Amino acid sequence: MKLQKKGENMVQVSKHLVIKKEIPIDTSKDLINSLDIAMAEYYCKNNDFEKGLQLYREILPLLKENEYNSTLNSYINYSLNYAKQKTDEKKWIDAIEIYRDLMKYSGFPINVYKYIGLCMKSIGNADLAIKFLKRFEEISPDKEDVYVYLADITYSEIKDNIKAIEYYEKALEKNKNNYSIYNMLGHLYSTCYQDKFKEKQIEYLEKAYKLNPNNRVIVKNLAYVYGKFDEIQKADEYYSKLMYLNPTHSDLHAYGAYLVRHKRFSEGFKFLQHRFQKEDLKNVSFPAIFSNKKKRWNMKVDIKDKHVLVHFEQGFGDSIMFVRFVDELKKLTGKVSLVVQKGLISLFQASGLDVDIYSEDKLSEINYDYYIPMMDLPIICNTQPDSIPKADGYLNVSRANINNYKKKYINPTEKLKIGIAFEGTMASKETDRDIPLEFMYPLLRLSEVEVYSFQVDDLSRQMDRIPEDCNLIRLGKTFTNWEDTACAMKCMDLMITTDNGVMNLAGALGVKTFGLFNKIVEWRWFKTQGSDIGWYKSIRPFQCETSKAWDEVITKVIEEVQKIQCKKIAKRIMKK
Repeated sequence: MKLQKKGENMVQVSKHLVIKKEIPIDTSKDLINSLDIAMAEYYCKNNDFEKGLQLYREILPLLKENEYNSTLNSYINYSLNYAKQKTDEKKWIDAIEIYRDLMKYSGFPINVYKYIGLCMKSIGNADLAIKFLKRFEEISPDKEDVYVYLADITYSEIKDNIKAIEYYEKALEKNKNNYSIYNMLGHLYSTCYQDKFKEKQIEYLEKAYKLNPNNRVIVKNLAYVYGKFDEIQKADEYYSKLMYLNPTHSDLHAYGAYLVRHKRFSEGFKFLQHRFQKEDLKNVSFPAIFSNKKKRWNMKVDIKDKHVLVHFEQGFGDSIMFVRFVDELKKLTGKVSLVVQKGLISLFQASGLDVDIYSEDKLSEINYDYYIPMMDLPIICNTQPDSIPKADGYLNVSRANINNYKKKYINPTEKLKIGIAFEGTMASKETDRDIPLEFMYPLLRLSEVEVYSFQVDDLSRQMDRIPEDCNLIRLGKTFTNWEDTACAMKCMDLMITTDNGVMNLAGALGVKTFGLFNKIVEWRWFKTQGSDIGWYKSIRPFQCETSKAWDEVITKVIEEVQKIQCKKIAKRIMKK
């Protein structure tokens, strides 16, 4: 190194000359992007999906084509894994948000439509679930599994059983060994079509049984269908097997209903006691007293000096039908009290049942020893189809009350007076017991006939839509309780009604009645042919030949009405 002279400014020069070279901006960005990709992958691999996926979303718009596709694939795969994790945790909304972000990118997997549909089903949005699943159905080359999903949602959420059948049958194309699909199809054909498509109902259920012969639900469905079609030997075979498959209370109740329907009362009513523990009660609730096992009479303890309380269960029709057994119970015990719905109290009091009658809100005031649910009474009386007590009638109303009612509300004409009831509660709708009012229009158009509606409620507002040429007088709005209904009934020449509380009252009063029954009837009606229905001698049954063939039934009813008209006219002439 050269020495500088004194006084001179010195500048030290390094042995290594450092020359600053600028890195191109594009190269710097590429490195940062690569770093971000690596970090995003690291976060996701270590289950920090929130940070990782957010970083991927920031990187993707900045990438060149050669890196974009591979990075997008990584983002999609990690997103699907994270969404599955959220789904397993039942955090459906979180999963939907992840799938929604995926849909922003061209080429996202079409399975996303299916996954969103299933998440939407899980949060109760059936309509949107079906939209996404249908979109998946449209574009997926392998859609058999989505037909199962669509069928399940359509059945359980949308309640469109016909459409569910369509989806399940499509799903069978690649699910030939899926016993669950066969079972659902058999059940749905039975539910939707009642007595129609009998071969399909049995075929599907038998295929399900062949694939899984020890499945309790399949065995129960087969037993029910064979019982419905009165194939007793087959039904007995499957019900017998059901008893060895850990049957539920609902299964045992169904067996009881089958037995009563086929005239085997002794066993049937005992099995029907399982009604209080049924697993599928849904919104059905029994009176609170039934949870008091200490005071429930077990039918073994001697009660000759005891006070026994008979308690209603649910519907008015049930109370009206089974109150006939109170006299039989009185022979076995010291005292009987009756708890019924408020609307029935005055009617039962007027009928001279010779027991104390209370409404449920008075229960705490009654000092009783044991109670018994009203529908268990046939058991203690050992009731059989040919020994039903008081089938000729057992309820009454005073002649004075009938005359007062008649004076107020019934037209003083010589015309034939017919009372009708065409629908019951929501329960009757679910079991296809109601007749649409339009089928009764020919009856409402008959000359020299006055038709009185006994409907208190018009659930579907059918009476508001009748044609102008139809004659219908709405009596239901005048009823304040069932005694009023009974008075009105006693003013009629004839009652025509479906299976509901009105029909039971007509039978209990001994009023001449035409009972309208669908092809498949409720369990208690063991007799729907001939001159009466067993439980009530005054009710003549008119049953559909096939499910809901009400037009044929009404044609027969009108023929009989016209015969009654002729007799009435002839009687009037004879008097003159």
